Amino acid sequence: MLEITGPRDAILQGLTDRVRTLLRALDRQDRLETAQAFVGWLEREAEAGRLPDAARELLLRALRIGSDPVNYCLLQALDPSVPVELPVLMERAGLDRVAASERVNDLVQVGLATRDLVGDQIQGTPLASGLVIFIEGLATQVGERLRQALAELPR
Repeated sequence: MLEITGPRDAILQGLTDRVRTLLRALDRQDRLETAQAFVGWLEREAEAGRLPDAARELLLRALRIGSDPVNYCLLQALDPSVPVELPVLMERAGLDRVAASERVNDLVQVGLATRDLVGDQIQGTPLASGLVIFIEGLATQVGERLRQALAELPR
């Protein structure tokens, strides 16, 4: 199995935070008087050992959304500690307002970004940072191996 080094903790923490938030929101919804169909669902999932399934589902969704070339361009412009405004991301990715806004919404939904709707400030998350570091590190390593392999070819 592939051992992720460096960004592993950021990915792990970001994914844990996002799945926990999602599960807690569903659990709160289940406790409403009108939501009888799922009462006790979270406890049953935990007891049955199915929480990794929820984490896997969200991680795969985050990878799918984050690996889109335009979305990845947005992720590279985001930082967990420095908010940016939508026009900055629009310019960076060459998108109009609607397209940029919807792509940011996709990133938010899978835990790769946060968005303050009042000031429309957008920030990356630890999950996004870990993913970008992982992808860039892997791309650099593959590039180096390719350089070495191509240098060994006869000329």
